[in-house]
Amino acid sequence: MSMDNSIALNPQHSVVVEACAGSGKTWLLVSRILRLLLAGVRPAEILAITFTRKAAQEMQARLHEWLHLLATQDDATLQDFLKKRELHEIDSDMLARARVLYRDFLLAQPAITINTFHGWFMQIIQRAPLNAGVPVGMQLLERTSALHQEAWQALAESLRAAPESETALKMQWLFAEYGLHNTHALLKNFIDKRAEWWAYTATLSPSLPPRKLSPRGGGERVSAGDGTAAWAVEKLCSELEVDLDADPIADACADATLQAAVLAFAQALATGTEVQRNNARKLQVAWEATDDQARFAALSSALYTQADEPRSFKPTKNQNAETFLFARDVLFDRLQAVRDVLTELEVLRMNDAVLHCGVALLEHFQQLKLRSQQMDFTDVEWQVCRLLNQSDCAEYMQYKLDSRYRHVLLDEFQDTNPVQWQILQAWFSASAAVESRPTVFVVGDPKQSIYRFRRADARLFGEVSGWLQQEFGAHYLSQNVTRRNAPAVLQAVNDVFAQQPDGFVDFEEHFAHHTDLAGHVVAMPLIRGQNEQTPSELELRNPLITPREEKQSGERELEAEQFAAQIADIVANWSVQDQDGTPRRAEYHDIMVLVRKRINLRVYEHALRARHIPFLTSRRGGLLDTLEAEDIQALLTFLITPFADLELAQTLRSPIFSCSD
Repeated sequence: MSMDNSIALNPQHSVVVEACAGSGKTWLLVSRILRLLLAGVRPAEILAITFTRKAAQEMQARLHEWLHLLATQDDATLQDFLKKRELHEIDSDMLARARVLYRDFLLAQPAITINTFHGWFMQIIQRAPLNAGVPVGMQLLERTSALHQEAWQALAESLRAAPESETALKMQWLFAEYGLHNTHALLKNFIDKRAEWWAYTATLSPSLPPRKLSPRGGGERVSAGDGTAAWAVEKLCSELEVDLDADPIADACADATLQAAVLAFAQALATGTEVQRNNARKLQVAWEATDDQARFAALSSALYTQADEPRSFKPTKNQNAETFLFARDVLFDRLQAVRDVLTELEVLRMNDAVLHCGVALLEHFQQLKLRSQQMDFTDVEWQVCRLLNQSDCAEYMQYKLDSRYRHVLLDEFQDTNPVQWQILQAWFSASAAVESRPTVFVVGDPKQSIYRFRRADARLFGEVSGWLQQEFGAHYLSQNVTRRNAPAVLQAVNDVFAQQPDGFVDFEEHFAHHTDLAGHVVAMPLIRGQNEQTPSELELRNPLITPREEKQSGERELEAEQFAAQIADIVANWSVQDQDGTPRRAEYHDIMVLVRKRINLRVYEHALRARHIPFLTSRRGGLLDTLEAEDIQALLTFLITPFADLELAQTLRSPIFSCSD
């Protein structure tokens, strides 16, 4: 159940800790840093990477708090503090050392590095040699949604100016096949995955000209005509063994074996029931079509349902079952082989179009950032990845990192993405090659991975754990005892993950540190929409005289009403325990509500207001929707634009002036 902290806190060990929520991961990380400082490690040699700035600030604040405690408390308090961190042979020298840690920590230059991945990456970029080709003077751009739209407009204008270009024709094909919305989503996904694209095309085919590093932030300069998209499509064709110019339908119709299979199955059907004889005639008529496309479409219509599922053909008692089934299976196998090739061709054509258009969109996206001297998070990651893996300065940068940092701590590792790990692995591998390994302390929980939209991959935790155990002799520890949750809550968690067939095969049950903590889990009934009655006959509505009937409330509204009723019941009838175990009646401030998306908060707020339940919401813009805020906005608008008569009227009519109509 509970892990051995003596191994986790030993400064000489590399350790991987898989720890559940509420198990004290921050306590463990800061305690590890404290043990490093007590062991004589200089602050400058410690690198602690967290996932968010808030987590970095929390770690920094707790470290300051503990060091201050060591400097100001009596010996008995210090001894108890150190024993909890697995130091049991405490002498006067150790106490003296503990008391001066705070002073040494504050005066240390350079100081300890506690930062996010991107904050640390920016430091690496700023310290890169001038000849490394890394852009300098760039600012970090955190929000890119507006830039996406601007790049999309720039691409549209460029295609409008050259409607017969290869990229324009492929974009038109995407619109025709997938529509505007889906095309936009596909190309946005390409932009979001551009670091993986740059990594994939980093080593091109020798037949293509080498690319030069762009002076702008983020990756290498690519355009629709630089050959990268064509190279990737050619590689995909080779892997799938499919030719983009192939015509599998014409090839199949010219193949005598398909004709023989069609006629054989038609003959088998002709000896059966009236329905089977009718199907046999359909097959014969389909094969007699002169156009290959029409012939294949007619065959597919006769043999497959509208849902694209094979029709069920079964022999009758009067038919030879073995001959019937053999003819049927041979025909379906031949047709399915053609359909598989068609599917692969469709996938190839889609990838061909998306890659060409995506590369063109990426060019505009990167140029916009170059003009404003900005880099986003992905650009920063890729620049550091290239700097430590591919550039002429890679060995120098790895040596600089290796000579400074001797101890690395990684928090919330389940939210790390492959590019971030590739950066760390390049450094760690280089240090292992010269027998100068730093100690590495990794802590995380794959079950808590919530940043897939930022390319995080929870599977990476297991891969990295195995690599560190093999290359760094790391100890693997598991902490499945939580101090945060009651046993009843953990039982629900255990039941959910125990039933997952894939993804958590090594799941271990969680246990509560506070076994007597009260708790309760309730699953409200699933809201299902009312099935609309389908009229027996189609009735057309005259929209000029008959309004459309709309449901008074949807599933979301019904769920919100049920949720608000549950809140009211909790406050009216439930009891909770204070931290000291004293029971009391539940109150509104005891309740926190989490929803999947902020967009639906308005529905829940409306349900709470209907039951007069007070609440605080995190929905942005909620305050600006109030009448008071609208009156203030009208007043300010009138003050800066004196001819805004409507705003003036609203201001005079508001309680600010209370003028009558």
